[in-house]
Amino acid sequence: MIEVVRFIVGGLFFALIQTLIFKEVNIAWWIKPMPYVYLFLILPLSSNRFGVLIGAFFFGLTIDAFGGSLGMHTAACVTTVFVKNYIDLYFLDENSMQLQGMRYIQIDYKGWQWYGIYSFAILFTHHLVYFIFDYFSWSSLFTILFVSVCSAIASLLFIQIFRLLLGHK
Repeated sequence: MIEVVRFIVGGLFFALIQTLIFKEVNIAWWIKPMPYVYLFLILPLSSNRFGVLIGAFFFGLTIDAFGGSLGMHTAACVTTVFVKNYIDLYFLDENSMQLQGMRYIQIDYKGWQWYGIYSFAILFTHHLVYFIFDYFSWSSLFTILFVSVCSAIASLLFIQIFRLLLGHK
Protein backbone atom coordinates (compact mmCIF):
# COMPACT_ATOMS: atom_id res chain seq x y z
CA MET A 1 0.00 0.00 0.00
CA ILE A 2 2.85 2.36 0.77
CA GLU A 3 4.30 1.74 -2.71
CA VAL A 4 1.00 2.78 -4.28
CA VAL A 5 0.95 6.00 -2.27
CA ARG A 6 4.59 6.61 -3.19
CA PHE A 7 3.79 6.24 -6.90
CA ILE A 8 0.75 8.51 -6.62
CA VAL A 9 2.81 11.22 -4.93
CA GLY A 10 5.64 10.70 -7.42
CA GLY A 11 3.14 10.86 -10.27
CA LEU A 12 1.72 14.14 -9.02
CA PHE A 13 5.25 15.50 -8.64
CA PHE A 14 6.17 14.51 -12.20
CA ALA A 15 2.86 15.84 -13.53
CA LEU A 16 3.54 19.23 -11.92
CA ILE A 17 7.14 19.29 -13.14
CA GLN A 18 6.00 18.39 -16.67
CA THR A 19 3.21 20.96 -16.84
CA LEU A 20 4.94 23.80 -15.05
CA ILE A 21 8.50 23.47 -16.36
CA PHE A 22 8.91 21.03 -19.23
CA LYS A 23 5.80 22.10 -21.13
CA GLU A 24 7.51 25.42 -21.65
CA VAL A 25 10.88 23.91 -22.54
CA ASN A 26 11.35 23.46 -26.28
CA ILE A 27 14.92 22.83 -27.31
CA ALA A 28 14.72 24.21 -30.82
CA TRP A 29 11.14 23.88 -32.07
CA TRP A 30 11.11 20.11 -32.27
CA ILE A 31 12.59 18.67 -29.09
CA LYS A 32 10.06 18.38 -26.28
CA PRO A 33 11.49 16.51 -23.28
CA MET A 34 8.96 14.54 -21.25
CA PRO A 35 10.86 13.10 -18.29
CA TYR A 36 7.67 12.04 -16.51
CA VAL A 37 7.97 8.73 -18.37
CA TYR A 38 10.59 7.92 -15.71
CA LEU A 39 7.65 6.93 -13.53
CA PHE A 40 7.01 4.00 -15.88
CA LEU A 41 10.68 3.00 -15.85
CA ILE A 42 10.73 2.57 -12.07
CA LEU A 43 7.63 0.39 -11.82
CA PRO A 44 8.15 -2.74 -9.73
CA LEU A 45 8.58 -5.99 -11.63
CA SER A 46 5.69 -7.61 -9.79
CA SER A 47 3.21 -4.80 -10.36
CA ASN A 48 -0.38 -5.55 -11.33
CA ARG A 49 -0.56 -5.00 -15.11
CA PHE A 50 -4.23 -4.00 -15.12
CA GLY A 51 -3.75 -1.64 -12.18
CA VAL A 52 -0.79 -0.01 -13.92
CA LEU A 53 -2.88 0.52 -17.08
CA ILE A 54 -5.61 2.21 -15.03
CA GLY A 55 -3.00 4.27 -13.19
CA ALA A 56 -1.35 5.31 -16.47
CA PHE A 57 -4.73 6.41 -17.79
CA PHE A 58 -5.38 8.67 -14.80
CA PHE A 59 -1.76 9.87 -14.76
CA GLY A 60 -1.98 10.88 -18.43
CA LEU A 61 -5.39 12.43 -17.79
CA THR A 62 -3.87 14.50 -14.98
CA ILE A 63 -1.12 15.81 -17.24
CA ASP A 64 -3.67 16.56 -19.96
CA ALA A 65 -5.87 18.41 -17.48
CA PHE A 66 -2.97 20.54 -16.21
CA GLY A 67 -1.46 21.09 -19.65
CA GLY A 68 -4.53 21.24 -21.89
CA SER A 69 -3.25 18.71 -24.41
CA LEU A 70 -6.57 17.03 -25.26
CA GLY A 71 -5.78 13.40 -24.44
CA MET A 72 -2.40 13.09 -26.15
CA HIS A 73 -0.55 12.31 -22.91
CA THR A 74 -3.27 9.88 -21.85
CA ALA A 75 -3.03 7.93 -25.10
CA ALA A 76 0.77 7.95 -24.97
CA CYS A 77 0.90 6.82 -21.32
CA VAL A 78 -1.58 3.96 -21.74
CA THR A 79 0.10 2.76 -24.94
CA THR A 80 3.53 2.97 -23.32
CA VAL A 81 2.50 0.90 -20.31
CA PHE A 82 0.83 -1.64 -22.57
CA VAL A 83 3.87 -1.94 -24.86
CA LYS A 84 6.23 -1.91 -21.86
CA ASN A 85 5.06 -5.42 -21.00
CA TYR A 86 6.34 -6.66 -24.34
CA ILE A 87 9.54 -4.63 -24.10
CA ASP A 88 10.11 -6.20 -20.67
CA LEU A 89 9.62 -9.67 -22.14
CA TYR A 90 12.26 -8.90 -24.77
CA PHE A 91 14.83 -7.18 -22.56
CA LEU A 92 14.37 -8.78 -19.14
CA ASP A 93 14.58 -12.17 -17.56
CA GLU A 94 12.14 -11.43 -14.74
CA ASN A 95 12.60 -14.80 -13.05
CA SER A 96 16.36 -14.28 -12.87
CA MET A 97 15.91 -10.75 -11.56
CA GLN A 98 13.48 -11.87 -8.87
CA LEU A 99 15.80 -14.69 -7.84
CA GLN A 100 18.57 -12.11 -7.45
CA GLY A 101 16.28 -10.09 -5.18
CA MET A 102 15.69 -7.24 -7.61
CA ARG A 103 12.26 -5.67 -7.34
CA TYR A 104 12.97 -2.85 -9.77
CA ILE A 105 14.87 -2.53 -13.01
CA GLN A 106 18.37 -1.39 -12.18
CA ILE A 107 21.38 -0.32 -14.18
CA ASP A 108 23.44 -2.92 -12.31
CA TYR A 109 21.40 -5.71 -13.94
CA LYS A 110 23.22 -5.57 -17.31
CA GLY A 111 25.03 -2.23 -17.36
CA TRP A 112 24.59 1.29 -18.71
CA GLN A 113 24.38 0.37 -22.37
CA TRP A 114 21.58 -2.12 -21.77
CA TYR A 115 19.69 0.32 -19.54
CA GLY A 116 20.05 3.09 -22.11
CA ILE A 117 18.65 0.93 -24.91
CA TYR A 118 15.84 -0.35 -22.68
CA SER A 119 14.91 3.16 -21.54
CA PHE A 120 15.13 4.52 -25.07
CA ALA A 121 12.73 1.82 -26.32
CA ILE A 122 10.13 2.84 -23.76
CA LEU A 123 10.69 6.56 -24.26
CA PHE A 124 10.57 6.25 -28.04
CA THR A 125 7.28 4.36 -27.82
CA HIS A 126 5.79 7.10 -25.66
CA HIS A 127 7.06 9.95 -27.80
CA LEU A 128 6.05 8.27 -31.05
CA VAL A 129 2.43 7.89 -29.91
CA TYR A 130 2.39 11.43 -28.51
CA PHE A 131 3.74 13.01 -31.71
CA ILE A 132 1.49 10.91 -33.95
CA PHE A 133 -1.45 12.54 -32.19
CA ASP A 134 0.28 15.93 -32.15
CA TYR A 135 1.01 16.08 -35.90
CA PHE A 136 -1.74 13.64 -37.05
CA SER A 137 -0.74 13.64 -40.71
CA TRP A 138 0.82 11.03 -43.01
CA SER A 139 2.78 13.76 -44.73
CA SER A 140 4.56 14.41 -41.43
CA LEU A 141 5.75 10.82 -40.98
CA PHE A 142 9.48 11.59 -41.14
CA THR A 143 9.02 14.65 -38.96
CA ILE A 144 7.21 12.52 -36.39
CA LEU A 145 10.01 9.94 -36.40
CA PHE A 146 12.74 12.58 -36.18
CA VAL A 147 11.03 14.54 -33.41
CA SER A 148 10.29 11.31 -31.51
CA VAL A 149 13.92 10.18 -31.59
CA CYS A 150 15.30 13.60 -30.63
CA SER A 151 12.77 14.11 -27.84
CA ALA A 152 13.34 10.59 -26.49
CA ILE A 153 17.09 11.27 -26.32
CA ALA A 154 16.48 14.60 -24.56
CA SER A 155 14.07 12.93 -22.14
CA LEU A 156 16.63 10.21 -21.44
CA LEU A 157 19.22 12.86 -20.57
CA PHE A 158 16.80 14.60 -18.18
CA ILE A 159 15.86 11.25 -16.64
CA GLN A 160 19.54 10.53 -15.98
CA ILE A 161 19.81 13.91 -14.28
CA PHE A 162 16.78 13.03 -12.14
CA ARG A 163 18.36 9.68 -11.30
CA LEU A 164 21.53 11.39 -10.14
CA LEU A 165 19.62 13.98 -8.11
CA LEU A 166 17.37 11.38 -6.48
CA GLY A 167 20.26 8.99 -5.84
CA HIS A 168 18.78 6.01 -7.72
CA LYS A 169 21.08 3.31 -8.98
